[in-house]
Amino acid sequence: MADPADYLLALLDVPSRLGEDADATLFCVVDTASDPLIYPALTQFAAEERIVPLYQGETAARLAAAAPYLVEPIADGELLAWLFEEMAETSWGILVWSTATLDALRAHFRSLSRVRTEDGTVMLFRLYDPRVLAAFLPSCDAAQLKTVFGPVTVFGVPVIGTDDIRMFTQSADGVLEKEVTLEPLL
Repeated sequence: MADPADYLLALLDVPSRLGEDADATLFCVVDTASDPLIYPALTQFAAEERIVPLYQGETAARLAAAAPYLVEPIADGELLAWLFEEMAETSWGILVWSTATLDALRAHFRSLSRVRTEDGTVMLFRLYDPRVLAAFLPSCDAAQLKTVFGPVTVFGVPVIGTDDIRMFTQSADGVLEKEVTLEPLL
């Protein structure tokens, strides 16, 4: 097992490796519905990390154990190490780098959490599911990318069973995708 702090350091370096804003802060959107072990783990890490639910009010209370949570890993990297090692075979969520605050980023993701179908039905949009994000971003046009990225500099999708992350950035030509390996940094 790598030192948990190494995960945090390796992940903090990703934007500069991609030529993006090195001052961007690392966040995760963790999907507790992807594995029943995640919610109890998040509650254990809550004293050391900044963790806020994307849902609010009655929905947040009713779906607490199956909801998405925005996390700012500010401690020693223990949560990131746990996610990458214990949940390596699970689509546990996405990584996000942004210069926005935790509250601003939460508001951004909340604004993307519901979509309307052609017949007017409102549905939850699970953008924080790495399988959804990885399939959705390449299908977006420039205006959609601007909306989805908002204050986000880089999106990252952990590749199941590896120390690789599929990174997504936006450019004038659309979304750019690059796979980054954390292993040499750990």
